[in-house]
Amino acid sequence: MILNDKRAFIGSILFAIALMAAGCSNPTVILPEKGPEVVAKQFYEYISEAKLRGPTPAKEAFKLIDSKTANMDEQRFLSIIKLYPPGFMAEIGKAEINGTQAVVAITFKMPSTFGGSYDVKGSIPLNLDKDTNSWIIDFTGDTYGMSKEEFMANKSETSQ
Repeated sequence: MILNDKRAFIGSILFAIALMAAGCSNPTVILPEKGPEVVAKQFYEYISEAKLRGPTPAKEAFKLIDSKTANMDEQRFLSIIKLYPPGFMAEIGKAEINGTQAVVAITFKMPSTFGGSYDVKGSIPLNLDKDTNSWIIDFTGDTYGMSKEEFMANKSETSQ
């Protein structure tokens, strides 16, 4: 009788350990308070402001991108931003979050040569920076979808 109780007790302990181990193998991601929509909106507001006031707001926008993954320095980023047309604006839509990645829908308001503006729909990927627990812009899209190696392999296959 005592032997059966010990086996049941040990079995219960092993079952509890197995449940805890299963819970640890799939950790939940703690998302930052500032959502990807907020970061994307701030990013494009800095760029719009830079078109009016110079490089200082664009330098703030640079701080919101994943410069390591993009292999981009601040000067290269600023040279790209300079190419954006005057009056550039972006409307931020809804974000789709999948673990540590998010995609935010955006609509660019582009000035038309015929007067007024027209809409260009797109999206911007963001990644969760685990060190700072904040969303960062994947400006070049290098970590979204295909990796560089996959892209280059597809490119060489289609060019043959």
